[in-house]
Amino acid sequence: MKVACFTVAAMDFFPQQKKYFAGGNALNQSIRFKQLRHETAFVGAVGIDVAGEDIRKLLEKNQVNVSHLYRLAGITACNQIVNDEKGERFGVEGAWKNGVYGEFVLSESDWQFIQAYEIWSTHATGGNYEATLRQKSKDNFLVVDYLHFDTYELLEAGKGKVDIAYFGGTEKQYDDLLRLSKEYQSLIVLTCGSGGSYAFEKGVPHFQKALPVDKVVDTTGCGDAYQAGFTSEYYQSRNVEKALMAGAEMGRMATQNLGGVPW
Repeated sequence: MKVACFTVAAMDFFPQQKKYFAGGNALNQSIRFKQLRHETAFVGAVGIDVAGEDIRKLLEKNQVNVSHLYRLAGITACNQIVNDEKGERFGVEGAWKNGVYGEFVLSESDWQFIQAYEIWSTHATGGNYEATLRQKSKDNFLVVDYLHFDTYELLEAGKGKVDIAYFGGTEKQYDDLLRLSKEYQSLIVLTCGSGGSYAFEKGVPHFQKALPVDKVVDTTGCGDAYQAGFTSEYYQSRNVEKALMAGAEMGRMATQNLGGVPW
């Protein structure tokens, strides 16, 4: 199984530890899918800076295809993250910088490259979402991270195109997403951290408890790991219950390291 992940990769600074870790939805998932023994590619841009070089090396070390990773003049996207005493991560307000990620648009060559990949894993932010909906063919299984959005215009735009829609939110969204799933005709998944996760399948809700851990180190990237686990299992088995458990297992694993993925 081949998975193309696009387009965000970033460098996160953890001021409490005074350390940098690579992150970003597409980078995290490209590595997590590789850990699940799938062939993966990252498509996106980083800067001509130390962060960009470190990200390239990390992807190559994890055997992710970087033939469509671009080095552009400017800085790599970056952020700052702090943790509370329970390991929960919080972005520092005003710290996020788009860098070259903010201006990157997939070329015709990029779209041709990823057509051969069965799964497309991306996010609804950035400048490539609308093009993704246009470019996706019946042979591509499209999964989209809608982050913490609590309005659903972008989800509505993906109706008939997006195969799994992921939201990282709270149980307050339960009723809205259950209702939307009745007309959406594809899976909608809501992850609620320690509150577990829900999958809404054509108006039918499924629930999975979060799996216990002795100690949470950091929740950064847990949602991305969960999505990789869920997508991988569901694509292969079409079994929602198995996919919920696979997502929970990957999410649990991701709590045991600082940063979105281990260096």
